[in-house]
Amino acid sequence: MVGAINETWSFEKLVKLSGWRNVVTTNDPPTALVHDGSANEKIVTNGVAAYYISQGDLPLEPRERARQLLQRLHDLGDWAAGEIVERHRRDNERLASGYFDLKPRLTVHEMFVRRYVKRHPASTADDISMGVSLEVAEVLALTEELCDRGVLVSSDHGEARFELSASEEARYREFDDPTASSSTP
Repeated sequence: MVGAINETWSFEKLVKLSGWRNVVTTNDPPTALVHDGSANEKIVTNGVAAYYISQGDLPLEPRERARQLLQRLHDLGDWAAGEIVERHRRDNERLASGYFDLKPRLTVHEMFVRRYVKRHPASTADDISMGVSLEVAEVLALTEELCDRGVLVSSDHGEARFELSASEEARYREFDDPTASSSTP
């Protein structure tokens, strides 16, 4: 049941005080109406949602209060608050996992070569050079590095021809074939 409204919080103020990244733009941002009742409620009138948040268990410190209000708006089904809360969670998960410290596995030119060879198996260094607009000497250095790292394999029959290694094919199989299961051997 909704009680007497004690506070009104605009969405912009909530996000700013929370310290979380604002990742949404909306023409109709939610407003949190803090009341002295016992339950959180969403009441829709003429297609416009009003969010009534119980002041019970809300922290007094403004930053934590704003974060709790965003979470409760999300719990009541507000899309904009949900985007803010979920982005914050993802950012924290990435920070904890070391995601932001990762370096790319391949350089840009190595990725160009890998993609070209994937699309054109049994390509020569000249083929790759023309396909990715790099000098033959650079392509030779890149293919040698990629072969050493197990990304490409080279045939030794006359002119070297390059293909993706079996492990590299397997690495992207799930992405290339949406019907493939991660449990497929």
